[in-house]
Amino acid sequence: MIKYYDIGLNLFCRQFRDPDKVIKDASEEGVYCILTGSDMRSNERINKYVKNHDCVGTCGIHPHSADRAKAKDFERMKEIVSRNDKIVAVGECGLDYDRMFSTKENQIRCFENQIKLAEELDKPLFLHERSATDDFIEVFKKHKDICSRSVVHCFTGDKTTIKKYLDMGFYIGITGWICDDRRSSELREAAKLIPLDKIMIETDAPYLTPRNIKGLGRINVPQNIKYVVPELAEYMGVDAEILRISALENTKKFFGI
Repeated sequence: MIKYYDIGLNLFCRQFRDPDKVIKDASEEGVYCILTGSDMRSNERINKYVKNHDCVGTCGIHPHSADRAKAKDFERMKEIVSRNDKIVAVGECGLDYDRMFSTKENQIRCFENQIKLAEELDKPLFLHERSATDDFIEVFKKHKDICSRSVVHCFTGDKTTIKKYLDMGFYIGITGWICDDRRSSELREAAKLIPLDKIMIETDAPYLTPRNIKGLGRINVPQNIKYVVPELAEYMGVDAEILRISALENTKKFFGI
């Protein structure tokens, strides 16, 4: 029985030495995982992996990798998404001006190419945004119709930003960041504005282990999503079980799984 959908698992990171065990352990606790594609290497691995395992994935190029993105990469992504029903979204894509591993120009170019791909293939978008709110919003002025089929993954921003994103029609993905007393004060305030029909939950494992739970270790795993739900529910002002069910239904409908 599926109790949770983890919409953001980075399965092929070096921290996970046994990917099969990660999926198996998650499944045993009722967690169904969506694997995040972030570059062509992970896209190819996910495309192959989901065909033979009980999970689905996305296909995209993260803004950190935008400088290396070539025309042939977008053609290959189109093949992957169109030929594999278990690739359920385009992304992780977006803008990241926090560490600037790629130029703004290349990030915007790469982002727009993926938005157009999602529009062409009628797929939802799995989005990333860090320190780039204004340009992020500007890009979508030419793509307003797809906003309601887009989720801002791992949102960590403030009330002003989340209000803008909700007004645009975006879904919001929340991680264990909300469990971190040192970093989450603005996010906790922002969470109060998220309606139940726009929320999804994720771990971003192996990153962002919930810090309010002792003994979890440094490597986050999908089943830790069960600690995110009650914490998020507190700040949203809703019952944890109602939140769990709402996120489950939203995710299933959004990704068509």
